[in-house]
Amino acid sequence: MNHLFIIGAQRSGSTYLYHVLDEHPEIAMSRPVRPEPKFFLNDQLYAKGRAYYEDTYFSGNSKETRYLGEKSTSYIESMAVAHRIHQFYPDARILMILRDPVIRAYSNYRFSVAHQLEDLTFEDALKAELVRLAEASFSTSVNPYAYCKRGHYIDYIEAYLKIFDRSQLEILIFEEFVGKPESVQHLYRWLDIDDRFRPSSLEKVFNPSERQELDNSKTMRALASGYRESLERLENLLGNRIEAWRSHWDKL
Repeated sequence: MNHLFIIGAQRSGSTYLYHVLDEHPEIAMSRPVRPEPKFFLNDQLYAKGRAYYEDTYFSGNSKETRYLGEKSTSYIESMAVAHRIHQFYPDARILMILRDPVIRAYSNYRFSVAHQLEDLTFEDALKAELVRLAEASFSTSVNPYAYCKRGHYIDYIEAYLKIFDRSQLEILIFEEFVGKPESVQHLYRWLDIDDRFRPSSLEKVFNPSERQELDNSKTMRALASGYRESLERLENLLGNRIEAWRSHWDKL
């Protein structure tokens, strides 16, 4: 059996990706979708072994099933997880879906506010981020205050590439993937499964956040400016420009 993991990024369409994959008859995704398993982040669960993992999170697989898949977006930030996945499944496929990091950061902030994890303004939260990353205590699996840091995707990708071969990683761009039949077909082909299948979730919206318009403030422009170097590194890895992000930033 083959295995795949959606490891991130948070607030970037990973639930949409989960459903696009789960609907395919050749893929069985872990249950439930929420809360995420986070099996490889939990020392006690991981110690129970591979058989426990597969028996606990996967059921009802058919003869058509070729992949067992998990979505846990905190995985992208943990090299311990990367090593653990590789130990169990060295040939695993690793998927990342990445959203404009300026929009992602604000969505992450709104999510923290909605879950009563945040009481600062967005501007103040960004100013406090470095201190909070070093000193804040939290009950969540990863630091909820990494609004800016979490958008430097290339840092996490490069870390995973120290463990997995580039051919095992598929990096999707939210703005180029969601609602795009040809992009979904391309993903199915990458997994070597039937690309003629059209999921009913193709046009659906999952986990919509409270609509909050981003303004053209100094805060947003500074945030975008801080991402340009990591964007260039990401584009060099992908071999193409991410025009949707660049266009948005130019309008801030």
